[in-house]
Amino acid sequence: MIKAIFYTRFHPEKGPTVLHQVPEGSIIPCPPSPTAQAPLFDFSAISDFIIPRREFCDRLVSVCASHHRVIGYPVCIHAPQRYERNEFIFNFAIVLDEAADFSGYLSVVRKLAVLFRNLEEQGGFLSREEETEGLIVAGQEGYGGGAKVYALCEMILEDLNNYCECMIPIDESNTLNLKLFPMHPPPALIHSYHVPLSTVRLSSLATSTWDLTMSRILPYIDGINSVAQIAQRADTDFALTRKAVAHLLYYGCILLLDVFQFGAIYAPTAEIGAFFGDEALQDECRRYVATAPPVLGDPGGSRNGGSGRRGRGGGGSISRATILHLYASLKQGLTLKAWCVEHRALLPGIDVRRFVTFGVIKGFLYRVHKYAIASRASGSGWATPTVAAVAAAEEEEEEEEEEEAAADSARADHGIGNGSGNAARDRQGRDVLPLARYLDRMHCVDEICAELRIGEKEALAKLKGYGDVQIVHR
Repeated sequence: MIKAIFYTRFHPEKGPTVLHQVPEGSIIPCPPSPTAQAPLFDFSAISDFIIPRREFCDRLVSVCASHHRVIGYPVCIHAPQRYERNEFIFNFAIVLDEAADFSGYLSVVRKLAVLFRNLEEQGGFLSREEETEGLIVAGQEGYGGGAKVYALCEMILEDLNNYCECMIPIDESNTLNLKLFPMHPPPALIHSYHVPLSTVRLSSLATSTWDLTMSRILPYIDGINSVAQIAQRADTDFALTRKAVAHLLYYGCILLLDVFQFGAIYAPTAEIGAFFGDEALQDECRRYVATAPPVLGDPGGSRNGGSGRRGRGGGGSISRATILHLYASLKQGLTLKAWCVEHRALLPGIDVRRFVTFGVIKGFLYRVHKYAIASRASGSGWATPTVAAVAAAEEEEEEEEEEEAAADSARADHGIGNGSGNAARDRQGRDVLPLARYLDRMHCVDEICAELRIGEKEALAKLKGYGDVQIVHR
């Protein structure tokens, strides 16, 4: 929110001078009155930065003073025959809280500078106002209203704070159009095992002008399919799919979850205490996770681990105590499958997938991932492979595969056979070599399974083929 906006320029006799300020008294103190407010900061202390020398003009300036941030774009118009000191230096600056995000206001300040520079060069819009008889500037008694520049500053402040945009006609040929665009932080890195969950109705946002990849992946964003599965089912390039998902995440259209598995481990975070004390959030959870009794003829109604979107009830039969007890019973070392068996008497009418998803979304539940770490190979003294060793192994394997492919092609040309069985036998035992890059404590088992398109059991079996491989949970 803008605290103040002011117009200042370098006066030939007075130096840096504030001509207009909104609200009154925000930059230059007004004559004593019962409603007069104290200035937000000492203008004289930062005037050399707001109205700098000619060499430092025409660039963005940000200065912090008295817990406020002043953003400006000083402009210098050099015209020896027109101005008393050969140049006209001015600045339209805005004042924000020091801790506020100011990235969206940079374009506003820059556009103000460009517009008023053009107006001054074309017809002396700013300098001509100072020649007006009886002009009252900031700090003088009776200041406020009457000047066109003051009225523009007032409308800009009110419209940007209330509507985040403004459209103000200046004259017959010029109109001031400003808009504050929200600046979002860059999206998190998208992994192949991430599961996007929509927070809005994506189908209502889609248009015929959307990117082809985006249009093809939308039907598969259901909170169940991972990014790798979405790319496979939509028949789209994985890199383009990941970029499209990143765009949706940037604009807050989706959330990223982990792959839901009954063999996974979930544990509460420190935020579980806030959930226990918030009855409104507990009631929201009861409505979200509740499922209606199975309907005759509905084969999906009896699957408790399904999405639960059909026939979902109001959650009236699930007590708050049950919800709290179930969340508190999740812990390290306890798989979701074992947890379901242990609490099977309390789970009828509860969608387990939505139960876990709700906790992850709200932040009081987290997924405990598995990581494979190799320390040494049994009987060989082999340690965790280096990047160079892994690259050499993979390069050697690729060369051998190319040689085998060439040999198979030659045998096929001579009618000997394709030799695929021999190639498969030759590769047996070496197919675990590329997995060495996953043993650096940075890749979870979900990522390995998603990239190699294999199951967890098969991935762990191949990883343990290296020798002394430990599986850790964190």
